[in-house]
Amino acid sequence: MAGLNWYVVETQPRAEARSQNHLERQNFLCFCPRFRTTRRHARRVENVLAPLFPGYLFVKFDCEQDPWRAINGTRGVKRLVGSPKGAPQPMPSEVMDALMARCDRQEVKQVLGSVRPGQSVRLIAGPFADRLARIEALDSKGRLRVLLDMLGTVSPINVALSDVGPV
Repeated sequence: MAGLNWYVVETQPRAEARSQNHLERQNFLCFCPRFRTTRRHARRVENVLAPLFPGYLFVKFDCEQDPWRAINGTRGVKRLVGSPKGAPQPMPSEVMDALMARCDRQEVKQVLGSVRPGQSVRLIAGPFADRLARIEALDSKGRLRVLLDMLGTVSPINVALSDVGPV
């Protein structure tokens, strides 16, 4: 288990940015993937960056060299996810590499890894945000044709691949 590995930190509700800020002040490398989504509130619609994993972020450190126990006492952090015996469990490097490959800095450019016809997705941007749809086809330009159930009628619409997320 020697060497730099990624670990999962559970944060307090909606405190991912605050936790990341305080951990980076302690010289920990943090990764909190976010994606663009549409938020509606009080008759306003705005595009915001939302955490891909609400309540969690990733921290990279060497378990044998770095003072990782300080993470649990950091503002905004609930706990460092690990085994019941106290030592944190590293994330598999393949999982982290695949996640980072879909990101540009900390922003996720492609929420879904692979898409196929018949797969259910959630629209995360545009006028139909937060609605469920089923993929009908994928074209060569990265656009999806999805089937959306509106008012009892299934209607096909075209959306960008970046505008859909997992169910």
